[in-house]
Formats: sequence, structure tokens, C-alpha cells
Amino acid sequence: MNSSITNERPEINPESGAPRRKGWFILGALALIAAVIVTLLYARRGSQTETAAEPEAASTGTVKFLMEQQWRIKMKLALVEQQTVARQVTATGRVIPAANHQAMVSPPVSGIIQRGNLPRVGQRIAQGQVIATLQQTATSAEQAQLRAAAAAAQAQNTQLAIEAARLEAERRAAVGERDATNTQLDLARKEVERARRLFEQKAYSQRQVETAEANLKTAQAAATAAEARLKVLDAARSDPPVPIDVGSANASYTVRAPISGMVTKVNKSIGEQVAPGEAILEITNFETVWVEAPIFERELNLVRTSGKASFTTTAFPDREFHGTLLDVGEIIEEEKRAAHAIFSVPNPGRALRVGMQASVRLDASESVTAMMIPREAVLDNEGKKIVYVLLSGEEFERREVKLGDEYGERIAVLDGLKAGERVVTQGALQLKLQELNPASAGAHSHET
Repeated sequence: MNSSITNERPEINPESGAPRRKGWFILGALALIAAVIVTLLYARRGSQTETAAEPEAASTGTVKFLMEQQWRIKMKLALVEQQTVARQVTATGRVIPAANHQAMVSPPVSGIIQRGNLPRVGQRIAQGQVIATLQQTATSAEQAQLRAAAAAAQAQNTQLAIEAARLEAERRAAVGERDATNTQLDLARKEVERARRLFEQKAYSQRQVETAEANLKTAQAAATAAEARLKVLDAARSDPPVPIDVGSANASYTVRAPISGMVTKVNKSIGEQVAPGEAILEITNFETVWVEAPIFERELNLVRTSGKASFTTTAFPDREFHGTLLDVGEIIEEEKRAAHAIFSVPNPGRALRVGMQASVRLDASESVTAMMIPREAVLDNEGKKIVYVLLSGEEFERREVKLGDEYGERIAVLDGLKAGERVVTQGALQLKLQELNPASAGAHSHET
């Protein structure tokens, strides 16, 4: 039995060894694939790390921007110019009616508004236009006053008539006296001529001639006096007295517009009673308005006595209005520590309305030298103000700037720029995006 065990050898089947070799091959292939996948994952993570670090690398402030990208966004540049400009005093005010450009239409008498059409709010009114007609209803006291006035007028007319009759009688007497003196004058002249002829014929004496000449002089004086008295009476003549109309106690009174403008308020209606001095409506002329704004105490020394000012409003942010300083108040408010300034602003298109808020920009008495650029070139960057300056055809530099006052569409730069440099206006935002993410921005640089 031992010999049989020793001589036995296990048989090997060639077909049973083939699957075992095939399994090892598959395992090796899987391991190779896993190694490739791991390598790819590490490579992708490394590329993501490099991509995330690229904005930090671009923080040097230099940005590449291809010509194709510039053409695509229609990039525009502006020249940095050095100018000496007046400092600006700014304030926020409100639009108010100008003096003598607003009227409360109030009749001096009482009455009831008769039928008709009262102007409505927003309607244009011309100076002198009829606003309303009042039917006056007098009280008993007012009626008594009117009767007394009529009696006094009648008495006055009677006295005038008596005086006129007396003057007429005196004039007629003066006319008769003048005619009589003229007749005496003619007789005296003839007597002088006759006395002189008789004197030449030795029929009259010298004394008789002299007496005739003296009588002529007396007649001439009397005629002259009569003529002068008649002239005085003619000058004193007056027309016959006419009855004086003192009016009726229940008369109508027409209310007219004192100024031209627009109706901004209506307080009464047809049929309502109006007391003397009570407003029927309000008219405002908007051709010129005032802007009232506070000037802070610390800036009062910078305000010119007759300065030009510019105004912008929320309703018209892209439109600038211009006016002149009329007055700066003499009183400083305790709470605001400011004095009220009044500006006159022409408003031909009536864009400015009473009550609007207006941002005021006033030229100060001091000047400053600064670099002037368009406002659209300035961007916000983490609380700082930046611009992009052209270095070469496709290279730009981010520059932090210190800003001064605004002058309409331009702004003063106190530090960060030099005269002659060029800053990006249209396209500045795209440059900022390119700086933050060059890869994504550059991927579309050749799109059409």
C-alpha cells in the first residue's frame, strides 16, 4: 500500500489552468485603468488649483485685452487733461415758487360765485383773464351807506349847479360891460380926432384937446379891464354837473387773474360764498423758479456773492439746470448749522416743479488744479475708485485714483493720473471682468 501511494502523481489538466491565467490578466488591466483614472483626477485638480490662482496673479493691475475684444465692445478712450477749476460746494435743496411768480386770487368784496366755468388745476391762465364773477349781496348797513353816499353826491351836484349858474351870470354881465367899454372907447377916439381938427382951425384950445386925449386913455383902461375879467370868467366855466353813480348794493364784481401762469390750487366752486380777501384759487408762474438749499457753516466762506450754480433732479438725472445765487441768509439754523441760500433758475420748459428735490453744485471762491476725466471712466473696486489706463495697444493698467469734485459729465482726479494719459471710458467694466477672470473672458475674445 505504501508503494502505491508513493508512485501516484497528480494529473494536470491543461484546460483547467487557462481560466486562472485569464483572471490574473483581467485584474492587472483593472489596476492599470484605476491608476490612469487616479492620475487624471490629480491632474484635473491641479489644473483647477492653477485656474483659481490666476485672478491673484492678475492682481498686479496689468490687463491684456486683444484688439478683437476692443473692437467687439467698441472701446473708447479719453485724454487726461490738467485744468484749474473752482472748488464745488454741494447741497440738497428743493424747488419753491419765485417771488412775484405766485398769486392767491382773492377778491376785495364778498359775494356768491355765479354760474360759469372756474379754471381747473393745471390750466394755463393769462394775465387779466376773467376767473369768476361775484354777485354781491349787501347788508342793511352797506345799503344805508350807499344811500348816504348817493345823497351826498346829489348835494354836491346841486352845489356845483348853483356855482355854475352864478359864474354864467357873472360872465354875461362881463360881456355887457366889455361891450359898453368898447363903445366908450370908440367914442373917445372920435372925440380926440375932432378936437385935433378944431384945434388946427383955431376953434379949440389946447386944454380941450388934452381933455379929449385923457378921456381916450380912461376908456382904453376900462375896455382892457372888462376884457380881462371876461377871460377869467371863461376859464372858470365848468361843464354842467352829471349824476354820480355810486353803484348798486347788489352789483356784480368780476375777478381777474393778476398774473399769467398755471392754476395750482382751486379752493372754491360755483355757488359758494366768498369773503373779502378769501382765496378762490392759486396761480403759479413756472417760467422762473427758486431753489432753496442749505449752505453749511463750514463752507460759507467759500460761497461767492454772485455765483453760478448747477442743479440736477431725480426726475431728470441726465439733465442739468443752471441758475444764479440770489441771496445767502444771515441766520444759521441751530440744528443743521447751515444758512439758507436762494437760487433763481430759468425754467422755460416747466420741467422743474414746486416741491422737487434738487442737488445743487455751486462754484466756490477757491480753485484747485486737477486732472479731468469723464465720470464713466471711474469704477468701484472694493470700496476704492479705479480707472484703467492704456499702456500699449493691447495692454492696460488698473490705477487707483483719488477723486475730487464733479463738474457735470466730468470729474476731477486729485491723485493717480498724469496729464496726457488715456483712460478707458466705454469698456472699463469689461476690462475689470477680464482682470478678474482672464480665462473665461479670453475664451470669447474671437467671437463674431
